[in-house]
Amino acid sequence: MGRKYCLLALLFFIGVVIAEPQWYNSTDGRQYLIERAAKYNWFRANHECTRRKLQLVEIQSESKNKALVQLLKSIFGTSASLWLGGHDQFNSEISTNRPFYWSASGKIMSYSYWYPGEPNNEHNQENCVHIFAHSPKFEWNDVSCTNQYGFICEAQHSHNKYFSTLQEKHQHVVRAIKKFSESMQHEKEKVVDVVHRTRNLIAKNNNEVEQFLEAMDHKSSHNANSAEKENQHEMKHVSLQINDHINELYEQLQSATPRISNRLSHEQFEVERKIEDVLSKINL
Repeated sequence: MGRKYCLLALLFFIGVVIAEPQWYNSTDGRQYLIERAAKYNWFRANHECTRRKLQLVEIQSESKNKALVQLLKSIFGTSASLWLGGHDQFNSEISTNRPFYWSASGKIMSYSYWYPGEPNNEHNQENCVHIFAHSPKFEWNDVSCTNQYGFICEAQHSHNKYFSTLQEKHQHVVRAIKKFSESMQHEKEKVVDVVHRTRNLIAKNNNEVEQFLEAMDHKSSHNANSAEKENQHEMKHVSLQINDHINELYEQLQSATPRISNRLSHEQFEVERKIEDVLSKINL
């Protein structure tokens, strides 16, 4: 019989040790991770929340406190000792009017829900805040941080704010990339169009120069004095030089067109790649 009770006690102990805190939803839409079975001092309770990327709950308004108390009543029926995130900065003063702060945000406790006569800093050793099990209204009490209680965790406010800001910036960057890409594509099309129109204009001028040279050859075949022939020869020489320059420019534009387009595409790709590389390192 004794062995049976020992076995049951052992199973109960193991169940308590390996039990995980549970998530609960309050009527105001907030979520809390609540541990009542396992017991921790305030520092370990704070660690248990932190390692889950949460924080010990901080209560800065009456509405939040009412919703939490309503939730705790629905879970436990009567009050239970559970750690909150409040402390007095581990003040050694005896004063019962010392200020208290919330550990996660560092903000001073502007709202409080103390049990009558608390916080009294009994024996000058009560630096941490918990829900008082002896209060039927789930009021607060200051107590030694080494006491062993359950705890209430909630989402990290600073993490949520940072995450929200980061998401917003990420969306701005994505929109900027899209706008930049569209702008680069438009500019590339404009440059290529200008090059094509320039090439066509050069080709047209080249044809006109060739027609002019043919006309000069035709004219020079008729009788002309030596001065006119010399002028015609000089004009033909200049026209040939102009034609050579035009052909050279035409060839340069022909070879430059794909280079310009490729360069713009490459620059666009590099900018997009660098931005995406930065975004990929952000854990959203």
